[in-house]
Amino acid sequence: CDSPTNYLAEPECLKWMATVPTVWDETVALGGRVGDYAAIARRKGGDWYLGAMTDWDARELEIDLARFLPEGSYSVEIFRDGINADRNARDYAREMKTVTVSAAAHTMTVHMAPGGGWTAKFTLIND
Repeated sequence: CDSPTNYLAEPECLKWMATVPTVWDETVALGGRVGDYAAIARRKGGDWYLGAMTDWDARELEIDLARFLPEGSYSVEIFRDGINADRNARDYAREMKTVTVSAAAHTMTVHMAPGGGWTAKFTLIND
């Protein structure tokens, strides 16, 4: 929750938030500790969304993608803390990448600034 003016100032974030479902088909808890951090994956249809947040400690999480994603290649849209997020909460970075989940490779490192978070949408690429 924030002022609508703040959302309008960041159109790519507003577009992202408008596409995130509010009702889910499946939820997988990936890790957490009360008062410290949480990481959760949620599925709607064929797409998976991963969200993580931390307390006031910077944190790196190693996420086992195979806990929720079937083997395959995925297009991933990521919103993460920017380089100055520890001093400016509005600092974020958006990136697109491709990841492959297989028996040999299936982890992703998530870095979060103090008080920060990380989110991504995984969409299976049909070969």
